[in-house]
Amino acid sequence: METILKNIGKDSGFGDNNNSWYIEENNNLTIIDAGFTVFNEIKHRFDLSKFNNINIVITHLHTDHSGSLPQIILYAYYIHKKIINIISKCEHIETFLKITGVTKDMYTLSEILETKDIKHFEFIKTNHCKELDTYGFTAEINSKKIIYTSDTNTIEPFLKELENAEELYIDLSRYGGEVHLKFDDILPKLIEISKKGTKIIPMHLDDAKYIEEKIASHT
Repeated sequence: METILKNIGKDSGFGDNNNSWYIEENNNLTIIDAGFTVFNEIKHRFDLSKFNNINIVITHLHTDHSGSLPQIILYAYYIHKKIINIISKCEHIETFLKITGVTKDMYTLSEILETKDIKHFEFIKTNHCKELDTYGFTAEINSKKIIYTSDTNTIEPFLKELENAEELYIDLSRYGGEVHLKFDDILPKLIEISKKGTKIIPMHLDDAKYIEEKIASHT
C-alpha cells in the first residue's frame, strides 16, 4: 500500500523491525523515530553524505523509538561530517544523549520542523505510559495532512485533527494492555474514521497479519 510516509519498520517493541518511517526530499531526509533496530536500516538504505539536512523526530524515549538515535548521530558526525537535527519535546532527551556519549556540538534540538515538503508540523501530547512523556504529531506533507499517534493508549487527543486528514498512522495492538490501543476495541471507531475519508495506516503491530487483514476488510 502506497503511503505518504515511507516505512522502515512497523513492529511492536519486541518485534524484529522497530516502528519507524521517513520522508526523503532532494536534499532533506526526515526520519520518524529511531529505535534500536533502525541504525542498520539507515546505514544501508541511505547515503547520508548527500543530504543537506537530516532530521529525526523522536516521539518518546522507549528504546524501540530512540535506541538508535545516539548511534546515528555519532555515525553521521564522524563518518559523514553531518549534524543531525533532532525534533522532539521529550523532557529527558538531552540527558539521554549525554549519557550515551553524544555531545551538544553533534546535533541541534528543536520542537519545530519545516522543510520544502513538510509544513504545519505540530506535536500532540498523548498518554502512553506514566514513566515517559509521549507525543504524536500532525503535519502537512506535500499539502496532504497526516496524523501520527506514536505509541498511545488513547485516540482522544487526535480526534480534533481528523478534519481533512489524508492518513492516520495509529498504534494498534491485538493484545492491548494499558499502554497501547487494543485493536478490536478501537476497530469500530477506525471504521467510522475511514468512512469519512481518512486512510488508516496501522503501525507498531504485535500481530501484523491479524490487524492488517481486518483493516483491509473493514476500511
